[in-house]
Amino acid sequence: MEKCDVAIIGGGIAGLSAGKFLAERGVSFILLEEHREFFKKACGEGIIRNTVGYEFHDLYGSKRGIEREIWETIIHTKYGELSIEMPVLMTSKREAEAELARQAATQGEIRMGERVEKIVDGVLLPQEIKPKIIIGADGCFSLVRRYMGERPVRCGIAAEGYATEVDMDPDRCHVVLKNEVVRYGYAWYFPKREVWNIGIGCSKKCTFRETFSRFREKNKGEGWRGAPVPIDKPGRSYRKNAILVGDAAAHVVANVGEGIMPSMIGAYIAAEVIERLARKDFREVDLSPYERGWKNTFGKYLRRTYYTSRIFYDVIKSEYVRHKLLAKMCRDTTEYYRKILKR
Repeated sequence: MEKCDVAIIGGGIAGLSAGKFLAERGVSFILLEEHREFFKKACGEGIIRNTVGYEFHDLYGSKRGIEREIWETIIHTKYGELSIEMPVLMTSKREAEAELARQAATQGEIRMGERVEKIVDGVLLPQEIKPKIIIGADGCFSLVRRYMGERPVRCGIAAEGYATEVDMDPDRCHVVLKNEVVRYGYAWYFPKREVWNIGIGCSKKCTFRETFSRFREKNKGEGWRGAPVPIDKPGRSYRKNAILVGDAAAHVVANVGEGIMPSMIGAYIAAEVIERLARKDFREVDLSPYERGWKNTFGKYLRRTYYTSRIFYDVIKSEYVRHKLLAKMCRDTTEYYRKILKR
């Protein structure tokens, strides 16, 4: 039986960020990732640079994988185009995850190709590792979440690919909110340094196959892949000796599907709490400060985006009403970012 202080299950942004922040605090850990390489989950690769007062550059601590910054997003609806000013960083997510792993490995151990199949009495199997604390960063279908006795996260589905020929302004991000393109979701066209990341996200799995088939026919892309994405409101995030971060905790800006910054912020808060426990040699493991921490930081924000997404995609049937509400949201968001970033 192998013992350790902290085991992180999942090596995406959430798990690697948790490892990085623990390493910076001198807390050892073992991270187990089922795949043998990084960036296996479909993602638009865009990051909202400033979220609830946290700056991505401060959390990430590197420039590796950051391809460009885009200040304006155009939202295309049936009734016209809407502009929103919001700093979005376009990244190579594969490079960004590799960089987080490099930083995390200064204090912890990262084991790739290691799938945890079950957790029995706090022991990770088949690895036979018994940690004092388990961090569940294992996505929508989280094993750690089941170990805690929590219901599964409500998920939609997304698919993305890469394109070189897109007839849109390459200096802006583009989102399409039209029922004729995607019902119960949206399409995106995000310009990276040399290619476009394009894709769709849909909250109704039953309509996804047909929608994606149409989208792929109209858009010349390659490297298509899909993945579940959380569209739930966050709930209980700790129980027993375990906590949840990232998609496993439904830490996502549900109305736009952006989970990178909430994942990193949640991981940062988790590392702070675990560092305090490590100072006392984990004699008393109380993980409730983690939940209080993220709730105080972004709990209301994430719940608000959840209810916004439900209203937008499930309640409002009129595309005209949706356009009008979206116009106000764009104005408010633009004003907010102009104010805090003094543009």
